[in-house]
Amino acid sequence: MMELKRIYASELLADWTIFQQTHLLFPFYSSHRQARTEYFSAVKKGHGFLLRYKADCLFVDKVVEKKAWVINNLLITAELNWKTAFLLLENAARREFKHTLKLKLQANLIIQQWLISQDYRFVGEVWQKQLVYQTGLVLGGGGARGAYQIGVWKALLEKNISFAVISGTSVGGLNGALIAQGEYDQAVALWEEIETDKVLEITFKEVEELDFSAQVDQLRTFIKTSLRQRGLSSAPLRRLLEERLDPQKIQQACPLSVVTTKVPAFQEIIVSLNQCPKGEIIDWLLASSAFFPMMAMAKIGNDFYVDGGYRNNLPVDVALQQGVTEVIVVDVHGPGLDKKYRLPAEVAELSLASPWSLGDLLLFHSDRASVNIDLGYLETKRAFGELQGERYFFSCQSDFQRLTKDFLQKVKKQVPLELDQLYPELKKFFRRSVPVELLSLACLEFFAYWLKISPVQVFTPSELIVVLRRQIEAPSKFGPGISVQEQIEDFINHHNLFSDYHQVLQIYQQTGSWEQWYRRWPIQTLLALFFSYLQEEL
Repeated sequence: MMELKRIYASELLADWTIFQQTHLLFPFYSSHRQARTEYFSAVKKGHGFLLRYKADCLFVDKVVEKKAWVINNLLITAELNWKTAFLLLENAARREFKHTLKLKLQANLIIQQWLISQDYRFVGEVWQKQLVYQTGLVLGGGGARGAYQIGVWKALLEKNISFAVISGTSVGGLNGALIAQGEYDQAVALWEEIETDKVLEITFKEVEELDFSAQVDQLRTFIKTSLRQRGLSSAPLRRLLEERLDPQKIQQACPLSVVTTKVPAFQEIIVSLNQCPKGEIIDWLLASSAFFPMMAMAKIGNDFYVDGGYRNNLPVDVALQQGVTEVIVVDVHGPGLDKKYRLPAEVAELSLASPWSLGDLLLFHSDRASVNIDLGYLETKRAFGELQGERYFFSCQSDFQRLTKDFLQKVKKQVPLELDQLYPELKKFFRRSVPVELLSLACLEFFAYWLKISPVQVFTPSELIVVLRRQIEAPSKFGPGISVQEQIEDFINHHNLFSDYHQVLQIYQQTGSWEQWYRRWPIQTLLALFFSYLQEEL
């Protein structure tokens, strides 16, 4: 996925050889050298960004306005041409749904003609282009995890993003119908009251608390009953949809397509619900979500259908066939086949898929649905640059660079820090790019994850530190609706004496000098030092 991400000085220095070979795409400055110098200054000021495309790079100095990007500098590596570079830039702006792209440059006659041919106009001393949107929304299958998609919708509503096309499979088709209908409160009400017995014909033993043993018992009952009956009836789900959906509104909404699988031919069937008779709309939604053998096959006419995920669980191709300029793809980790597709160069893609597990696939719990709605909402806002963090969420005003600087000043007294060698070590340990400037953020998220802090809250660094301390002193139980699989995985992780977390604790509890540990395990030692820093300094 192509994304224009902020770059920090430590990252730029790591790519210094590549950066020194860049050249101006257009005359933002009088020379390539001056442009590189000014870009390095922009990085220090916080408005230097980088987009990687195959083996090439696009270095952008941009200032973000409410509805626009102002581009002050644009440097590219050798193989990129004008057309590709501008396409990448415009697609990056589309991912954040900016209305206007502004270029601050002095253009000669040839460049002026080219900009005009690309729909740029010279207004107020800058070249401007208005971006026009025909947005496709793609919703993947994933059963009970589908509440996440409603949280995504909430964030999109706040940005007044409308859809020209919606395509969905299984629960993505059900949510697509709710979204096409345009009644957010109805969708939330459905998910916040949902339980397994309101979706499928099954009865569980009543329990005072849905603990681990009760969840295992529910799962065992679900599997045994579904296999004995050759799939559970979805009659309760039909009743729920009949209460919440208005077929007439769906017929009049934007084009909405759902995917199902016809058996025994195992053939992918794409159904346009806008063109269906009102009485068949719910039939096709149930056919798209009939996850056989756990759920009974759906019969329409003389034919039988099962879950569309068996053939196309994430129907991006269906949306692309309808002339969209960008697609928002919401993947909730459902089983099935993610069909390959070719994204046209001129189409932007915003992919949303949580790094967190979203819980059980077929056991519905209203508490977990509420958590997943919040998670979808916050992760979408972060994708739009309104929050920061990797797994957790922090306000954009949170100053992790200051916190990191303060921590490293104290650490230098205990270990021989070599900052120029720290970035590759961080990247290796965390298996992703972690700027040295954001070391404190990486450390906080590391401990928050291992101490089971819920992610569905916007923190400041000091607020998360308070929560971490409280969890250390009095560990709390799991959050609502955590699945059996998550509890088993957590047990394994926390009892694995060779895990990163246990290694950090071992170093923290050591009696020797920090320096000897740092030379052997630098990042683990820094994490242990940060843990000590949390305990003693803050």
